[in-house]
Amino acid sequence: MKIYTYPKSRSLRVLWALEEMGSEYEPILVDLLSPNPTVISPHPCGKVPFLTDEKVSVSETLAICIYLCEQHPDTCLYPTDPREKASVNSWLSFALTDLKAPVWNLLKQMVFIPEGQRSPDLMSYFTHEASNVISRINLNPTHSWIAGSSFTLADIFLSHTLHWAKLCGIEMHKEIDGYITRAMSRPAFMRAQEKNNQ
Repeated sequence: MKIYTYPKSRSLRVLWALEEMGSEYEPILVDLLSPNPTVISPHPCGKVPFLTDEKVSVSETLAICIYLCEQHPDTCLYPTDPREKASVNSWLSFALTDLKAPVWNLLKQMVFIPEGQRSPDLMSYFTHEASNVISRINLNPTHSWIAGSSFTLADIFLSHTLHWAKLCGIEMHKEIDGYITRAMSRPAFMRAQEKNNQ
């Protein structure tokens, strides 16, 4: 199994899931931003992450993660019980829509647009929107993780997006900050981060 990656990108989420599962894989670093790349992702648009598994190819981060979980039904990352899966899916949807939209747009302003060309109005708007969305996250004190007692894909996607928000300077209340720290203190995350950023 090969995973095409790039440092500090969404490919980290795939490697994190694989490390949580204890699966064997080969990460392949892509020359994503090089004008003369020597390693190119097989993705039709050259994007990462991208998975090749014998005759199967999968693009898009969530689709890759679900594919991997379905190949390992014994994992608790993506439960088979309909009620538990519904909770995980709800949080995945939240992370990839409500939360990701303002955070990603703010991150693009701060990272990919030269400082002199950034829009203060857009940055202010996206900061407000992201803060508003984050304020709606209520961690259930009876749950160990966001969707219940087990660490799942929802935690990977939510905590990673919240981490992006922190990098943008958005303040977190202590419960959310503690949640991010707990997620990113997991040995699987640290192994995945090391491999993704090589």
